[in-house]
Amino acid sequence: MLVDDGRGPEDPLHLIVEIKGYRRQDAVVKKETMDVYWIPGVNNLGNYGRWAFAEFTDVFQMEEDFAAKVEAEFDKMIDSAAARSDTQNVP
Repeated sequence: MLVDDGRGPEDPLHLIVEIKGYRRQDAVVKKETMDVYWIPGVNNLGNYGRWAFAEFTDVFQMEEDFAAKVEAEFDKMIDSAAARSDTQNVP
């Protein structure tokens, strides 16, 4: 799903949304892989736009949680970019 998270339609956030009812161990590992490897990797590469992953486990809470998850993912990306920038600009 493409989300306009404030950067305008020319720079949408590619948001991968997964809805899980029952969460087995393989789902935990998949989320961890997305959070630790895939999302940071594709964002660091920079050729495919900006990406984030959100997992919802309670479909009835989805509407309420959606905006918060998008904002949290956006904040994590900003913090990560700022940290990389700080380490690259140190003489």
